[in-house]
Amino acid sequence: MSESSQQPSNPVFVVGVFRSGTSLLYSLLNQHPQVALMYECDVWDFPGAAGRQRFSGKWLERQEFYNQALSRHRLIFGGKLNGLENIQTPDDLYRCHGDSKDARLWGEKSPVYATRLAQLARQYPNGSFILIWRDPVEVYRSILRAGEKISFFRRPGMLHRLIFHQEKMIREAGQLQRGGARIHHVSYDDLVDRTEETCRATCQFLGVPFTKEMLDLEHADFSAIYQEPQHEFLRRGVIGRQNYSEALVPPPEAAKLRRFCRRWERLGGQRLGLACRTAGTEASAAECMYHRFIGGFFFAAENAKRLAFEFLPLPWLRNYRLFKEWFIGGEAGVERRSLRQQLTEHWLTILISMGLLAGVGVVDHFTGPEISLAIFYALPAMALTIIVGRGWGSFMALASSAAWSALQMDHYDWYSSSGIVLVWNTFMRFAVLQVIVFLLDRIRRELAARSSKF
Repeated sequence: MSESSQQPSNPVFVVGVFRSGTSLLYSLLNQHPQVALMYECDVWDFPGAAGRQRFSGKWLERQEFYNQALSRHRLIFGGKLNGLENIQTPDDLYRCHGDSKDARLWGEKSPVYATRLAQLARQYPNGSFILIWRDPVEVYRSILRAGEKISFFRRPGMLHRLIFHQEKMIREAGQLQRGGARIHHVSYDDLVDRTEETCRATCQFLGVPFTKEMLDLEHADFSAIYQEPQHEFLRRGVIGRQNYSEALVPPPEAAKLRRFCRRWERLGGQRLGLACRTAGTEASAAECMYHRFIGGFFFAAENAKRLAFEFLPLPWLRNYRLFKEWFIGGEAGVERRSLRQQLTEHWLTILISMGLLAGVGVVDHFTGPEISLAIFYALPAMALTIIVGRGWGSFMALASSAAWSALQMDHYDWYSSSGIVLVWNTFMRFAVLQVIVFLLDRIRRELAARSSKF
């Protein structure tokens, strides 16, 4: 271990749920000559129990592959790790970035740490935590707007994820505060409306003098921030609010978030000493349990994904990412049509495909299981995918799999294990047909994109 990694480290962490203003706060703090925070390196975003195994390997190489953290912060060039031979721990990485600016304070800003506060506090008992809080309806409205252009914010269960992250952040922030951790709270409203006052209070918490440079975002360095549409407003260098239509958030979801907001304000007042501003009905225990379960499922899935990036062979991961980028790349510019529009335009193709499946079923009935008609069962799904789209192709893949298995039911005994075999075979057939549908749909979209250029 390097000499620097043996010295005590007291990093600064800026944390809030996604779309809560953490990027703005990061940009303001990084304008200070004595502060050098990394932007969403996410070096601690993995289950704590896996830490020893993770840092015993080539974790820097994997960190760069995961989110280009090293190149975004200009610590490496050309993908080579030359010059970082002494970086063995995240502390070393934070210090290295701080040294590039000759800063006295270093650390990281990341929304994913909203669910990792207790883990970070165990790792850094003397660390400093700056927590930013924003109205959850505004947060969700920002998520929905970002989701119009970025697939990351269109992931399934974004409302569940938001509620789960906010609940966990409040709960773990309370644990840290009771344990005597250094915590400073920032309101998004204060950050935007009373920026200088908020920056002065934050500097006082960090033990550094306030400087007017913090308020000048026109000359800020945004190079470490992802080049994504959701950051375009920040890159203008103007501190202000984005104008979102309130209609973006459906009324039932807005009402739900208001109920949770009242609960969070009460918990924040009890555990963190924050002001409680509203009164009314809170989220019920059943509602809390429901979102905790669903949100916990997505959280576990994200943990599994991160562990895969940390421990699976890099050649596998590189090829997976290449295939994923190729597959998703065809989504841009695709016109989405309603079910009625598709039926109106392609009713004849759909009818012929169904007739083809029925014909294959008749032939299969008379020939028996001794003769395989696998490719013929795939033809209806293939035709619908190429002409209509992936949705209809997937529907026909399911119908073909079910019909294929239904014609073989007489050969299985439902009162023995062979019934389970039939169910398994049905699923396997659908999986194979679905892979064909996905690939054909991607090829169709790529060909359509090429033809539109001529």
